[in-house]
Amino acid sequence: MVIPAKIQNKILIVDDIAQNRRLLAELLVQSLDCQIRMAANGAAVLDMIEHDLPDLILLDIMMPGIDGFQVSRLLQDKQQAREIPIIFITAKTDVESKVEAFRNGGVDYVTKPFNKDELLARVKAQLRLKNLQDELRQKNRMLADREEHLSHLVDEKTRTIEKMSLGLVTVLENANLANDDETGNHIRRVSEYATLLADTYGADRTFVKRIRLYASLHDVGKVGIADAILKKPGNYTLEEFEAMKQHVVIGHRMLDNAEIDPMARNIAYFHHEKWDGSGYVNGLSGEAIPLEARIVALADVFDALTTVRVYKEAFPVSEAERIILAEKGSHFDPRVVEAYFKRKEEFLRIKELLA
Repeated sequence: MVIPAKIQNKILIVDDIAQNRRLLAELLVQSLDCQIRMAANGAAVLDMIEHDLPDLILLDIMMPGIDGFQVSRLLQDKQQAREIPIIFITAKTDVESKVEAFRNGGVDYVTKPFNKDELLARVKAQLRLKNLQDELRQKNRMLADREEHLSHLVDEKTRTIEKMSLGLVTVLENANLANDDETGNHIRRVSEYATLLADTYGADRTFVKRIRLYASLHDVGKVGIADAILKKPGNYTLEEFEAMKQHVVIGHRMLDNAEIDPMARNIAYFHHEKWDGSGYVNGLSGEAIPLEARIVALADVFDALTTVRVYKEAFPVSEAERIILAEKGSHFDPRVVEAYFKRKEEFLRIKELLA
């Protein structure tokens, strides 16, 4: 099966100030193999979309007529445009605008004046993700045309999806690594801890294999949270904590694609829910929380407690275990807690190996 070569990515820059459009265009063409389209207002974007679909949109918010939020909502309503990732680039720095941007379909948010290297890294990450998703959809369509070879297709499609899933995980992990200095070994440890818990819980082999792959995406939505919040050394204000909670919503949006395993979305979206219903953002409780999210919740908390963070020193393992035991049946699924204590020595070996 031959997949046609991908042509240059097309990036649409939308800003009512011509100088801003030129600045962005020059930066992108100097660093990326891409085609640039430009629009000065929302109406021009909607007209352009009818005959020329970009692979990525860099969208200003404050524009005359149709503002950026309205443009994004209108694009979400168009079948041919809803898969186009939108990065908002704006002078608005308030938390409410950032939350509104993600609610209206944005995948990222960059404030002006922007850092050139950071902007390029975010653009590249979104283009890689879009290209992988496009390629996966294209492969699935081509496979569907060969239904007369069903047995062969099932095996081939399974291998293809596994390979593409691994590619998506790698891209998104790299986006996390670029965004948070503490993330590297954290996501690897959480993946190993979650695998161990799933196996001890009694999950089947396929489930264990999938959670090993997708547990590392639990905090992928943090790529959309400002560094000032992520790396704050002290306690969050109420407003900052509300903004931080949005990382699960952002992660769910990033992974909300029919071609991506639902387990990845469940982990990103539900791993801060609590057994007693007091978690966020959906207030789920008990077994209404997907098992994969209940497992990753404990793996994530154990790692957070036992490692140094910008806001805290590492707790001794004994103190972390005391906290986890105290929150059995409130924060954590009791069976997951029991699974931890059955395999605690292996947890400690993983912690030492990936320190």
